[in-house]
Amino acid sequence: MNKVEQALSGWKDWKILLIEEPKVVRELFGGLTNRSFLIESGKHRMVIRINNKDFKNLGINRSQEIQILSLLHGLDFLPEILFLNEDFLVSGYVEGYQWLENYFHISSNKEKISKIIKKIHNVKLPQHVVKRNYLNYCYNYIQQLSPATIALEGSLCSRLLEVAASIDKKVWTPVINHHDIIQGNVIENDSGLFLIDWEYAAFGHPGIDLARLYGMSYKSPVVEKLVFLQHGIDRLWALVKK
Repeated sequence: MNKVEQALSGWKDWKILLIEEPKVVRELFGGLTNRSFLIESGKHRMVIRINNKDFKNLGINRSQEIQILSLLHGLDFLPEILFLNEDFLVSGYVEGYQWLENYFHISSNKEKISKIIKKIHNVKLPQHVVKRNYLNYCYNYIQQLSPATIALEGSLCSRLLEVAASIDKKVWTPVINHHDIIQGNVIENDSGLFLIDWEYAAFGHPGIDLARLYGMSYKSPVVEKLVFLQHGIDRLWALVKK
């Protein structure tokens, strides 16, 4: 039994009443971390995401993802979560089109995303949440690189660790961050926008998602560091993912 079949075999435990075991319709391509499939049972269409087994090396905290999705439950930009654990996630299928990179360059679209980010930041957090330590997060990636890669990327790594430590030392109140608002993770239809793929979400700096969205035009005294931090993490992720 493969991973998809194994996940589908527990369909009776999902938070939806189905009359028969779901069947795979097709694989959904475009994701960089996991494999996802469109499945259906009767009139119900869903997405099942089979989690990458190397999620820890990629900087993913599955238990924190579960916690964050629970906190966001019921918000209109989140697809319905039907089941999730550390091995797979089942969510409602959102009909619509995925944003491309150029969509983020349109001012009105940035405003749409900003409104969603504001809703996310307004979610009340439980006491004593595990605040993201960006220095440790970056170091997790760097320690996986080969000596040859570190030699090539040495200046980036050094500067990134310095910037991450600086961000960590500043006083800021953590909020829920998606940390991966990029093309493919935004779906739009007549109902509005949906944010998918929350596996890199964390209780992080309140400016990090906005810095990705607006770049250097984001008004913050630490905007340069936030932009560098985000780009640096993206670069290290790509090196680790190879």
